[in-house]
Amino acid sequence: MRYSLNDLLSGAQVISRSVFGRKEEYKLQFNHEEDGGWYVDFPNWPFDHGNLEMVAGADKLCEVLSDDNKFTHVLVRPSDKPLNLPGYACLTQGVHSITGGSHYDVTGISGFERTIWLCPVTLFVLGRYPKYIYIKKA
Repeated sequence: MRYSLNDLLSGAQVISRSVFGRKEEYKLQFNHEEDGGWYVDFPNWPFDHGNLEMVAGADKLCEVLSDDNKFTHVLVRPSDKPLNLPGYACLTQGVHSITGGSHYDVTGISGFERTIWLCPVTLFVLGRYPKYIYIKKA
């Protein structure tokens, strides 16, 4: 996919808001759309909607976290150090690269102990690939 200069400038603005507007905890929504895919709800995303699709295990995690298979709300706490957060599952970073996304080992969700992949959209949402991502249903 080719991006125009305006697309890249829009993307830079979005990621800078994520980097400089970091929060301790995020509330994210994931939607199960008509095409069968799970997508992060990211208003004003300046690129192709398909970039927001959860794949490579992240889609299966959305299924597990959803009560109705239509959407799920998740509390997300990124961290660069281990935390003791009762009630949260832990995603621990494995192999990663700035343009290639990041693999995470998921623990703490009954019946879902596996590795998932999060694409570079994570950089826009969280402003980085944290070493640990703690999640729980909202």
